[in-house]
Amino acid sequence: MAAVAERGSGAISRRRMWRAEAAMGTVIRSALARAGVDAAGATRLCLADEAAAALAAIPDTPELQRADGNGAAAANTNDRAPSDALARKILAQAQGFAGGPPPDFANASFAELFAWSLAQPAAE
Repeated sequence: MAAVAERGSGAISRRRMWRAEAAMGTVIRSALARAGVDAAGATRLCLADEAAAALAAIPDTPELQRADGNGAAAANTNDRAPSDALARKILAQAQGFAGGPPPDFANASFAELFAWSLAQPAAE
């Protein structure tokens, strides 16, 4: 029973990660378009495409949605420490991109692309 619960927890975590990566990809693509940059040049943007494809390959049933919600409620504060650290790092990078030069889109990490996109002016 514990092994089944652990596998379910892993699936919920993967689904959350895929959703986050797909959403980040949307933000990045929007910022690239506003800046007049061809998204094809941002090679690490493929992570968002892969995440969206993975999500599309699994059904989003009411049962899975409930499991996602239960997993979020059960997450403890220790699970948030890595994501909090990543958020601080991305915000610091975004501040560095504000008014500064853009990254090398072809070699930038997915996190760098996201940080750069956060530093771009909002859509009107």
